[in-house]
Amino acid sequence: MPLLHWRQNMSLGHEALDADHKHLINLMNRLHYMMLAGDEAAAIHGTLDDLLHYVQYHFEREEGLMRRSGYPNREAHRSLHHELEERLRMFKSAYEWSPETFDRPDFYDFVTDWLLVHFMCEDMRIKPYVAALKEAESV
Repeated sequence: MPLLHWRQNMSLGHEALDADHKHLINLMNRLHYMMLAGDEAAAIHGTLDDLLHYVQYHFEREEGLMRRSGYPNREAHRSLHHELEERLRMFKSAYEWSPETFDRPDFYDFVTDWLLVHFMCEDMRIKPYVAALKEAESV
């Protein structure tokens, strides 16, 4: 389970979205350390809650930018967001049901892989639209 690291090639060139992505990486790394350290179930549960809430907040922001920028594949992108939210809810429920048998490596690997692929592939597709919107709003 390697830690996630922000790299400049992940940047969308939008300060708020980049800050959101960095925060999501930090939350995943915090969960990684908490799970390795054997932190109490309540603390891990709280961080899982934080992750789910922040994902929802970020996706709303990103989807708003896609809508305002006229991104043509917005609905497909939005479906990917909803799929992750549902998976996070399932992981959270599994953790609540049985923290001691929760498959922490599977959870961490799934979410970090999903985020990296999403940042580097799906979100990069919106980059030119977000840049055009930013340009139009600065005029």
